[in-house]
Amino acid sequence: MRRALRAVVGAVVVLATAGSLGACAQIPMSGPVREGTADGETQVDIAMLPQGPILGTDPRGIVIGFLGAAVAASTSPKEFETAREFLTEDVAGTWDPEAAVRVVRESPLPRQLDPEVDLESTDTVELVVHATTIATLDSAGSYTEVGDPRDLGYRFTLVRTGGEWRISALDDGVLVPANLFANQYRATRLYFSAATDSRSLVPDLRWFPRRTWRADAVQQLLAGPPEWLQGVTQTLFPDGTQLGSAAVRETDGVETVAVRLSEQLGTVTGQQRAVIAAQLSATFSEGAGRTVPVDLYSGTNRLAVTAADVSLPGTAGQALVVQDGELKLVSGGTLETYETTADVSAVGDPTAFAVSPAGGPIVFRDGTDRIVNLTADGPVELFEGPNLAAPSVDTFGVTWTSGGTGALRVRGAGDEVTLKPEWLAGRRVISVSVAPEGARVAIVSEAPSGTQVHVAGIVRDDGDSPVSLTRALVVAAPVHHVEEARWSGMTTLALLTRDTGGTSGVWTAGVGGLAGTGGVARQLTGLSDVEHLAAGVTEQGILVITDGGHLEHEEVGVWQPLAEDVDLVAYPG
Repeated sequence: MRRALRAVVGAVVVLATAGSLGACAQIPMSGPVREGTADGETQVDIAMLPQGPILGTDPRGIVIGFLGAAVAASTSPKEFETAREFLTEDVAGTWDPEAAVRVVRESPLPRQLDPEVDLESTDTVELVVHATTIATLDSAGSYTEVGDPRDLGYRFTLVRTGGEWRISALDDGVLVPANLFANQYRATRLYFSAATDSRSLVPDLRWFPRRTWRADAVQQLLAGPPEWLQGVTQTLFPDGTQLGSAAVRETDGVETVAVRLSEQLGTVTGQQRAVIAAQLSATFSEGAGRTVPVDLYSGTNRLAVTAADVSLPGTAGQALVVQDGELKLVSGGTLETYETTADVSAVGDPTAFAVSPAGGPIVFRDGTDRIVNLTADGPVELFEGPNLAAPSVDTFGVTWTSGGTGALRVRGAGDEVTLKPEWLAGRRVISVSVAPEGARVAIVSEAPSGTQVHVAGIVRDDGDSPVSLTRALVVAAPVHHVEEARWSGMTTLALLTRDTGGTSGVWTAGVGGLAGTGGVARQLTGLSDVEHLAAGVTEQGILVITDGGHLEHEEVGVWQPLAEDVDLVAYPG
């Protein structure tokens, strides 16, 4: 048993050490300590070579060996073959390791056998592995944080077969320690074409085993949009298209991914083909630090592909502040006059504002019960009602705020529309923020049970007006007392929290997991007494106003003072 245990522990130590060296290679040797909040991660592929069972190993050693081999399979050339060696023959054929991944807080280890168990006189034993699950990963690579992590017992039944102990009953899926998860699974954004514009790409973050991540990504693109993006995005792949391979090759020193698909791909138009290639290139370029070219094949035929003019989500324009009753532009480290005919002083009690990314309306919340469009002729009322959420104006010029219980209110050029998704029933909206491309919305709502952050897709009609929301994802489930959410990356939210004692905090959380942290949401340090939060999908970073009107900006985790006596701040959107 000692030899088996050393083999497993050795493999884990090699992985952890290699991961640490990869991280240390990027740590500056001088200057201040800086904590990054970038919307991405450095991708490092590290392989583990698990060892199979050794003759004479006792039941606990068999479970330990199995757990180590199952974790290593995501990077091992032998995949799950070694892990199956620890199972009985019939269970090895039915165990489904890809059914689910449970990310656990600590390294899972089985309890010691009851001293009263005599292994010489029994052929069946049961062992329990206790672990605290903090997140789950489904078979499609979708990551979900657990809101209330609990210590659970995972049961393994072992039998003696041929004189050796093997596992005869266990749950499908694998247990992966949190500190190893990011080394074993690769955060990858899939890009789907928006339903209203195939050239606008909408990201969906997934996590795939590092050894097979490219093929897995293509398979999931072929499978089409997930439920929460159906009706919001579209697939350009013809029905029945299958993947042959997605292999990296090097030509003249340039790495290119050759994607070989079935012959159905040959039926699409040249424009569709160009967008498909752009989708794949954007997906493969995640974390690479460069654009990865793609060669498309239909069967054995290489297809000619022209460059596609596609767009990824990004905030249009710089942040704005209200200072001394005027709108000013945040430019670099200074504030500049913002040229507009709108007169902020015409708003009686400005408590929040939003600016259209498309250069449309400037919208203010007046007090807490009125939202107005600030035109050159003065304020024009858009909404009236109690406790209205701070407005968000999307790329189509539609203004969003809260409605009654379980409702959102939206208004563009036409009449006001009320949206009542089922998942919002019984909850009061306190924050709403539309993503830059206009296909997704982040909503913070509260109920007696507490606050929740949801992200849903926006279904629009032919005139780009919202008509419904899709099924929502729960984001940042472990983060409590959230009062505001803003998009700070393509799949990242910045969250402002305030507990019952009035203490504030700023967090970042991922829609589908936070790429730079192995999935889990994290709190930013160095902040206190935050009154307002602004974020955008831009290099300008997160902005906050602290108590007393101090505007601070974030540069890779370092908070710097930018201006004084600032009342409000917002990015376009």
